[in-house]
Amino acid sequence: MARVLSGIVLIPAVIGFIYFTSPQVFLVLAIAVVLMGNHEYFSMVSRIGVKGYPILAAVLSLLLILCYYLDGRYLPEFSAVTMISIFMTWFFTEKDVQTAFNQISYTLLGVFYVAGLLGFFVLLRNLEGGQYLIFFVFIVIWMGDTAAYYGGRRFGKTPLAPHISPNKTVEGAWAGLGGSLLGGVAAKLWFLGHIPLIHCLIVTAICGIIGQFGDLAESVLKRNTGTKDSGSLIPGH
Repeated sequence: MARVLSGIVLIPAVIGFIYFTSPQVFLVLAIAVVLMGNHEYFSMVSRIGVKGYPILAAVLSLLLILCYYLDGRYLPEFSAVTMISIFMTWFFTEKDVQTAFNQISYTLLGVFYVAGLLGFFVLLRNLEGGQYLIFFVFIVIWMGDTAAYYGGRRFGKTPLAPHISPNKTVEGAWAGLGGSLLGGVAAKLWFLGHIPLIHCLIVTAICGIIGQFGDLAESVLKRNTGTKDSGSLIPGH
């Protein structure tokens, strides 16, 4: 119930924020979400004794989001700055060479896992009609996630990846893909009338499959760090 109530409150707020605000204001929202994700990520990895460089990662994440806002310009320069700055931070603050790989690699992963992936929403928003493309992604993911949850609870029998997430099932995964496809069709009929249905279905299938692998990827991170929930900011999520 906490999960449902949170959705009832937050979904209209998020939709209204995206629809009625400019790309510049959306950029501020994206930065705020990335910084919260950065905090959750480093809170998890700290459980396995890797403190990383969360402040540096936050600064680099901010720069990466700005690169996305500028339509991907300066990404090569950003990559060079990122690698050099992370290594120099380790070089001037650490003495134990045995910790170097963990500190550097986990910090680098945090920047690209959190800001690198969430930053694509900024690219979408900058496109003509970009807010509708963001709504499309949200509907596909929300309906897929909901269908996978309830379909798995009702029909799930065959474990999907028991060594990663014991509660996920093959039946739940198929239900999730079906829910995503329904979401894609709904988006097409609702507000993407200018895009052919077959194109919506192809992109929806890709997003539905990748989304489930993304869910498993986070499960790997949580299992590795002994974390049940990656965050507690939103009740039930």
